[in-house]
Amino acid sequence: MEPITFPDVAVPLRAADAFRYDATATAPAHSRVRPLDQLIADEVVSGASIHFPWLSTRAYAALFEVIRQARSGRLRGLTVISASLRAEVGLLVASGGVDKLITSFAATTYPAVRPNPILAQAMKDGSLAVEEWSILALIQRVLAGALGWPFVPAGTMDGTDLPAGAWDGGTTRIVDPFDGTECSVMPALRPDVSLIHCPVADWEGNGILFPPFAEDVHTVYASRRGVILTADHIVSPPDLRRWAGHVRVPAARVLGVAHIPFGAHPAASPVPVRVEGVAGYGEDYQFLTELGRLRTREDAEVFSRRWIDEPARGAYLSGLGRERIEHLLAMDLDESWKIDELDAEPESPRAGSVTLGERLAVSGARAMGQMSQASGVRTVVAGAGLSHLAAALGRATLLDSERVVDLVFESGVLGYVPRPHDATLSNTRNLPTARHLSSTLEVLGMLLPSTVDTTIAVLSAGVLDSRGNANSNRTPSGDFLVGGGGSTDIASRVPTIAVVAADRRKFVDAAEFVSYHGAKLAVIATDIGHLRKQDDVYVLAAWFTDMAAGPDDALARIREATGWDVQLAEDVRPLAAPTPEELDYLRAIDPDGNLLGRRPTPDLSGAAK
Repeated sequence: MEPITFPDVAVPLRAADAFRYDATATAPAHSRVRPLDQLIADEVVSGASIHFPWLSTRAYAALFEVIRQARSGRLRGLTVISASLRAEVGLLVASGGVDKLITSFAATTYPAVRPNPILAQAMKDGSLAVEEWSILALIQRVLAGALGWPFVPAGTMDGTDLPAGAWDGGTTRIVDPFDGTECSVMPALRPDVSLIHCPVADWEGNGILFPPFAEDVHTVYASRRGVILTADHIVSPPDLRRWAGHVRVPAARVLGVAHIPFGAHPAASPVPVRVEGVAGYGEDYQFLTELGRLRTREDAEVFSRRWIDEPARGAYLSGLGRERIEHLLAMDLDESWKIDELDAEPESPRAGSVTLGERLAVSGARAMGQMSQASGVRTVVAGAGLSHLAAALGRATLLDSERVVDLVFESGVLGYVPRPHDATLSNTRNLPTARHLSSTLEVLGMLLPSTVDTTIAVLSAGVLDSRGNANSNRTPSGDFLVGGGGSTDIASRVPTIAVVAADRRKFVDAAEFVSYHGAKLAVIATDIGHLRKQDDVYVLAAWFTDMAAGPDDALARIREATGWDVQLAEDVRPLAAPTPEELDYLRAIDPDGNLLGRRPTPDLSGAAK
């Protein structure tokens, strides 16, 4: 037969072969699979900016390899970009290779959210620069980079002290040429390389990701060089074609792919649909707790010698052990919380006194119920920590009055039901209960502004001032706290409840740093009662009857605890003490008291007498 001829090419080819979908199935020459250490060595250079995006799964193995090569002295002057960094931020700082972070949230997150001391010290001594943005702002900047836009609007940060730490101020004001109004804009963001992990990829570099997408994959197209991809499983291109609808990372943007089993560890890698031969896994809370205990560079050095410096993946997995790995695999099952239920210590669920955390969660839930009943709320955005538990309890309580509200988490999880034995807001066990899985851009950038009349938020705050402005970025001495994350974007859009203990350290006259402004902060739920905004000031609108003898006593207590000149609302109402049913629900979700606080162990020595 005559050869099929193309410009400058003449290849003898059977016509049928030209239309086979699996034409490259046996052509490993097309493979982009490479060892991870070689990929990092070839594609990451000193001074590079690296994006470590927050997705349903995260490329921890690749990040650890960057840290390993930084510890060896090969990499210096790196900039790491991520909307959300957890305790691994301490390892990045201690590696000696990272000079700058661009983020919205950076903290130790397990078992509870708290400032990372290694990061805080590095910022204090000037060895690390940090640019702070809101989550939505950072995502929009990367999206602009992907679309080739020079800048993008930055409206949700108006009225706050964000962005902070940007050498050029971060934003500027321009006149909208269409309506003549002024608006804030911010520059596009284009990292040099991105680190992405997928449960499955083919050997050409096409990668599967499952929702929720959180930060999303805009970085795939915004990265100047491309993506360094890792995958738990590598398959052939024809095999991957069966799940083409789940491919979010195209090979055209991939520099190379490394086969790294458990490459997202200690994060999860959920696989919610059946992919033959592929198993997902959950978060390793034991590992995250160990990371969270790192307080100094010396602590990070010991940890890195154990977990980072050994490049062989087999040695890393051996360090985890078979039993631990099997438990992580089981955590991706729909009803995996029942495994922890079997292991739980038997106790009376109503034993022990009420902790401060439990009272705050009940207070927030009661405030949420009151606001929801009054305004026809359909959607509640839950913040991290106690505010998550408050929103969860509020949702469950509203069900008793046949009111259904959808809980929403900013990563793109909508309509979820919290599972027992796991108080972590972003845990994968909640995903099978959700009615909609999307992304942060969709939730914060689209859902909230389009549902302002039917959506409220339940958030936390490090410090609140008398105008309702919240500060989650700075301590009173100016040290870094944890970052505002998505609270900046949420509180600027919808009516908000803040769950905050009545404590002079948390209530100030004027916040020195504004993470989210107080224009929409409608209620402050404290352990003494509720402060409601009325004519731009806060009044005591409700009080716990087991915390004060009456409304006047409650007012005196709240004034003493906050330092504010709070007045009594004309319609002030009593709140009953937390009920056994409320406490049972909260303790089922957080039996270890990671967020609720640990209750004193009841003395049962005389129970049998």
